[in-house]
Amino acid sequence: MISPLETTRSFATNAKSRASSPLSTIVILGIFAGLYSAMGCFAAQITETISANHILASFIFPVGSILTTCCGGTLFTGNLLMAIGYCRKKINLKELCRYLSIAYLANFAGCLIFVFILSLCGYNDETLAFIINVGHTKVSYSFLEALSRAVLCGILVNLGAWLSYAGESLVEKICGVFFPTMLFFLCGFEQCITNMYFIPMAMLLSKDISIMMFLHNLIPVTLGNIIGGALIVASGYSYCFLANNND
Repeated sequence: MISPLETTRSFATNAKSRASSPLSTIVILGIFAGLYSAMGCFAAQITETISANHILASFIFPVGSILTTCCGGTLFTGNLLMAIGYCRKKINLKELCRYLSIAYLANFAGCLIFVFILSLCGYNDETLAFIINVGHTKVSYSFLEALSRAVLCGILVNLGAWLSYAGESLVEKICGVFFPTMLFFLCGFEQCITNMYFIPMAMLLSKDISIMMFLHNLIPVTLGNIIGGALIVASGYSYCFLANNND
Protein backbone atom coordinates (compact mmCIF):
# COMPACT_ATOMS: atom_id res chain seq x y z
CA MET A 1 0.00 0.00 0.00
CA ILE A 2 1.12 3.54 -0.63
CA SER A 3 1.60 5.96 2.26
CA PRO A 4 -1.05 8.42 3.52
CA LEU A 5 1.03 11.28 2.09
CA GLU A 6 1.19 9.69 -1.36
CA THR A 7 -2.50 8.81 -1.22
CA THR A 8 -3.43 12.40 -0.40
CA ARG A 9 -1.16 13.69 -3.15
CA SER A 10 -2.74 11.28 -5.65
CA PHE A 11 -6.24 12.46 -4.80
CA ALA A 12 -5.16 16.06 -5.28
CA THR A 13 -3.40 15.53 -8.62
CA ASN A 14 -6.12 13.25 -10.05
CA ALA A 15 -8.97 15.58 -9.13
CA LYS A 16 -8.54 17.62 -12.31
CA SER A 17 -8.75 14.63 -14.65
CA ARG A 18 -11.82 13.30 -12.82
CA ALA A 19 -13.54 16.67 -12.87
CA SER A 20 -12.96 16.99 -16.62
CA SER A 21 -14.38 13.54 -17.41
CA PRO A 22 -16.96 13.49 -20.24
CA LEU A 23 -20.56 13.76 -19.12
CA SER A 24 -21.41 10.36 -20.60
CA THR A 25 -18.60 8.67 -18.64
CA ILE A 26 -19.71 10.15 -15.31
CA VAL A 27 -23.34 9.23 -16.00
CA ILE A 28 -22.69 5.63 -17.06
CA LEU A 29 -20.25 4.90 -14.25
CA GLY A 30 -22.60 6.66 -11.84
CA ILE A 31 -25.50 4.44 -12.88
CA PHE A 32 -23.29 1.38 -12.43
CA ALA A 33 -22.33 2.53 -8.93
CA GLY A 34 -26.00 3.04 -8.05
CA LEU A 35 -26.87 -0.42 -9.33
CA TYR A 36 -24.02 -2.04 -7.42
CA SER A 37 -24.92 -0.21 -4.21
CA ALA A 38 -28.56 -1.27 -4.48
CA MET A 39 -27.50 -4.87 -5.09
CA GLY A 40 -25.45 -4.84 -1.91
CA CYS A 41 -28.39 -3.39 0.02
CA PHE A 42 -30.82 -6.02 -1.22
CA ALA A 43 -28.34 -8.82 -0.64
CA ALA A 44 -27.99 -7.67 2.97
CA GLN A 45 -31.77 -7.54 3.36
CA ILE A 46 -32.16 -11.08 2.00
CA THR A 47 -29.42 -12.29 4.33
CA GLU A 48 -31.01 -10.70 7.38
CA THR A 49 -34.47 -11.98 6.44
CA ILE A 50 -33.22 -15.56 6.16
CA SER A 51 -30.76 -15.58 9.07
CA ALA A 52 -32.23 -12.91 11.40
CA ASN A 53 -28.58 -11.96 11.93
CA HIS A 54 -27.61 -8.31 11.40
CA ILE A 55 -23.91 -9.07 11.84
CA LEU A 56 -23.97 -11.61 9.01
CA ALA A 57 -25.88 -9.16 6.81
CA SER A 58 -23.17 -6.56 7.53
CA PHE A 59 -20.59 -8.90 6.02
CA ILE A 60 -22.66 -9.24 2.83
CA PHE A 61 -23.52 -5.55 2.45
CA PRO A 62 -20.04 -4.35 1.24
CA VAL A 63 -20.39 -6.31 -2.03
CA GLY A 64 -21.81 -3.15 -3.64
CA SER A 65 -18.81 -1.06 -2.62
CA ILE A 66 -16.41 -3.80 -3.71
CA LEU A 67 -18.02 -4.00 -7.16
CA THR A 68 -17.91 -0.20 -7.50
CA THR A 69 -14.25 -0.05 -6.48
CA CYS A 70 -12.93 -3.04 -8.41
CA CYS A 71 -15.19 -3.13 -11.48
CA GLY A 72 -15.51 0.60 -11.98
CA GLY A 73 -18.14 3.01 -10.76
CA THR A 74 -18.54 6.65 -9.80
CA LEU A 75 -20.07 6.88 -6.34
CA PHE A 76 -21.08 10.31 -5.05
CA THR A 77 -20.07 9.65 -1.44
CA GLY A 78 -16.69 8.09 -2.17
CA ASN A 79 -15.81 10.89 -4.58
CA LEU A 80 -16.27 13.53 -1.91
CA LEU A 81 -12.53 13.03 -1.45
CA MET A 82 -12.14 15.13 -4.59
CA ALA A 83 -12.50 18.02 -2.17
CA ILE A 84 -8.78 17.49 -1.56
CA GLY A 85 -8.23 18.76 -5.09
CA TYR A 86 -10.33 21.81 -4.32
CA CYS A 87 -8.39 22.46 -1.09
CA ARG A 88 -5.12 22.31 -3.04
CA LYS A 89 -6.56 24.54 -5.83
CA LYS A 90 -6.30 21.81 -8.47
CA ILE A 91 -9.99 22.27 -9.32
CA ASN A 92 -12.46 25.06 -8.62
CA LEU A 93 -15.78 24.81 -6.80
CA LYS A 94 -17.78 24.77 -10.03
CA GLU A 95 -15.83 21.77 -11.34
CA LEU A 96 -16.21 19.93 -8.05
CA CYS A 97 -19.96 20.58 -7.82
CA ARG A 98 -20.50 19.61 -11.47
CA TYR A 99 -18.85 16.24 -11.03
CA LEU A 100 -20.51 15.42 -7.73
CA SER A 101 -24.00 16.55 -8.77
CA ILE A 102 -23.89 14.45 -11.95
CA ALA A 103 -22.63 11.45 -9.95
CA TYR A 104 -25.40 11.98 -7.37
CA LEU A 105 -28.18 12.00 -9.97
CA ALA A 106 -26.67 9.08 -11.87
CA ASN A 107 -26.39 7.05 -8.65
CA PHE A 108 -30.06 7.81 -8.00
CA ALA A 109 -30.95 6.61 -11.49
CA GLY A 110 -29.00 3.40 -10.98
CA CYS A 111 -30.79 2.70 -7.70
CA LEU A 112 -34.20 3.34 -9.27
CA ILE A 113 -33.40 1.05 -12.20
CA PHE A 114 -32.61 -1.71 -9.73
CA VAL A 115 -35.80 -0.98 -7.75
CA PHE A 116 -37.87 -1.26 -10.95
CA ILE A 117 -36.29 -4.54 -12.05
CA LEU A 118 -36.51 -5.98 -8.54
CA SER A 119 -40.21 -5.12 -8.32
CA LEU A 120 -40.81 -7.48 -11.25
CA CYS A 121 -38.99 -10.43 -9.67
CA GLY A 122 -41.50 -11.45 -7.02
CA TYR A 123 -40.44 -12.31 -3.49
CA ASN A 124 -42.15 -13.85 -0.47
CA ASP A 125 -44.16 -11.82 2.02
CA GLU A 126 -41.49 -12.10 4.73
CA THR A 127 -38.87 -10.44 2.54
CA LEU A 128 -41.25 -7.70 1.43
CA ALA A 129 -42.32 -7.00 5.02
CA PHE A 130 -38.67 -6.62 6.05
CA ILE A 131 -38.00 -4.19 3.17
CA ILE A 132 -40.99 -2.08 4.21
CA ASN A 133 -39.88 -2.07 7.84
CA VAL A 134 -36.40 -0.82 6.87
CA GLY A 135 -37.94 2.03 4.90
CA HIS A 136 -40.24 3.03 7.78
CA THR A 137 -37.31 2.99 10.20
CA LYS A 138 -35.22 5.31 8.04
CA VAL A 139 -37.94 7.91 7.49
CA SER A 140 -38.72 7.93 11.23
CA TYR A 141 -35.42 9.61 12.16
CA SER A 142 -35.47 13.28 13.09
CA PHE A 143 -33.42 15.73 11.02
CA LEU A 144 -30.65 15.79 13.65
CA GLU A 145 -30.61 12.00 14.04
CA ALA A 146 -30.34 11.47 10.28
CA LEU A 147 -27.68 14.18 9.96
CA SER A 148 -25.56 12.77 12.80
CA ARG A 149 -25.74 9.19 11.51
CA ALA A 150 -24.82 10.48 8.05
CA VAL A 151 -21.75 12.38 9.27
CA LEU A 152 -20.37 9.19 10.80
CA CYS A 153 -21.21 7.26 7.65
CA GLY A 154 -19.51 9.90 5.50
CA ILE A 155 -16.33 9.49 7.51
CA LEU A 156 -16.33 5.69 7.16
CA VAL A 157 -17.29 5.60 3.48
CA ASN A 158 -14.51 8.00 2.57
CA LEU A 159 -12.00 6.14 4.70
CA GLY A 160 -13.00 3.03 2.77
CA ALA A 161 -12.47 4.87 -0.51
CA TRP A 162 -9.17 6.15 0.89
CA LEU A 163 -7.93 2.67 1.81
CA SER A 164 -9.04 1.15 -1.49
CA TYR A 165 -7.22 3.91 -3.37
CA ALA A 166 -4.08 3.33 -1.30
CA GLY A 167 -4.18 -0.40 -2.04
CA GLU A 168 -2.12 -1.59 -4.98
CA SER A 169 -3.36 -5.19 -5.29
CA LEU A 170 -6.93 -6.43 -5.71
CA VAL A 171 -6.86 -8.00 -2.24
CA GLU A 172 -5.67 -4.74 -0.66
CA LYS A 173 -8.42 -2.78 -2.40
CA ILE A 174 -11.14 -5.24 -1.33
CA CYS A 175 -9.95 -5.30 2.27
CA GLY A 176 -9.62 -1.53 2.27
CA VAL A 177 -13.22 -0.89 1.25
CA PHE A 178 -14.75 -3.89 3.06
CA PHE A 179 -14.25 -3.09 6.73
CA PRO A 180 -15.33 0.60 6.85
CA THR A 181 -18.39 -0.25 4.71
CA MET A 182 -19.28 -3.20 6.89
CA LEU A 183 -18.90 -1.06 9.99
CA PHE A 184 -21.23 1.73 8.87
CA PHE A 185 -23.99 -0.76 8.00
CA LEU A 186 -23.49 -2.67 11.25
CA CYS A 187 -23.77 0.53 13.29
CA GLY A 188 -26.86 1.78 11.47
CA PHE A 189 -25.26 4.90 10.00
CA GLU A 190 -26.95 6.62 7.05
CA GLN A 191 -25.72 6.91 3.46
CA CYS A 192 -27.67 8.92 0.90
CA ILE A 193 -26.99 6.55 -2.02
CA THR A 194 -28.06 3.36 -0.27
CA ASN A 195 -31.16 5.18 0.96
CA MET A 196 -31.98 5.87 -2.68
CA TYR A 197 -32.66 2.12 -2.79
CA PHE A 198 -33.91 1.38 0.73
CA ILE A 199 -36.66 4.02 0.85
CA PRO A 200 -37.96 3.99 -2.77
CA MET A 201 -38.14 0.19 -2.61
CA ALA A 202 -40.21 0.44 0.56
CA MET A 203 -42.32 3.21 -1.01
CA LEU A 204 -43.16 0.92 -3.90
CA LEU A 205 -44.48 -1.68 -1.48
CA SER A 206 -46.12 0.59 1.09
CA LYS A 207 -48.41 3.57 0.60
CA ASP A 208 -47.50 4.82 4.10
CA ILE A 209 -44.20 6.36 2.95
CA SER A 210 -44.55 9.59 0.98
CA ILE A 211 -42.11 11.52 -1.18
CA MET A 212 -41.91 14.20 1.52
CA MET A 213 -40.94 11.56 4.10
CA PHE A 214 -38.25 10.35 1.69
CA LEU A 215 -36.87 13.89 1.29
CA HIS A 216 -37.02 14.37 5.07
CA ASN A 217 -34.41 11.62 5.23
CA LEU A 218 -32.46 12.22 2.03
CA ILE A 219 -31.70 15.91 2.58
CA PRO A 220 -30.05 15.66 6.03
CA VAL A 221 -28.33 12.40 5.08
CA THR A 222 -26.82 13.99 1.97
CA LEU A 223 -25.65 16.98 4.00
CA GLY A 224 -24.21 14.72 6.70
CA ASN A 225 -22.31 12.61 4.17
CA ILE A 226 -20.81 15.79 2.69
CA ILE A 227 -19.76 17.00 6.14
CA GLY A 228 -18.18 13.68 7.05
CA GLY A 229 -16.52 13.04 3.70
CA ALA A 230 -15.55 16.44 2.31
CA LEU A 231 -15.26 18.69 5.36
CA ILE A 232 -13.80 16.21 7.86
CA VAL A 233 -11.85 13.52 5.98
CA ALA A 234 -10.85 15.33 2.77
CA SER A 235 -10.05 18.75 4.23
CA GLY A 236 -8.48 17.20 7.32
CA TYR A 237 -6.03 15.05 5.41
CA SER A 238 -5.37 17.82 2.92
CA TYR A 239 -4.31 20.11 5.76
CA CYS A 240 -2.27 17.49 7.64
CA PHE A 241 -0.36 16.07 4.69
CA LEU A 242 -0.25 18.76 2.01
CA ALA A 243 -0.42 22.13 3.77
CA ASN A 244 3.36 22.32 4.07
CA ASN A 245 4.06 20.70 0.69
CA ASN A 246 4.18 22.25 -2.75
CA ASP A 247 1.38 20.02 -4.10
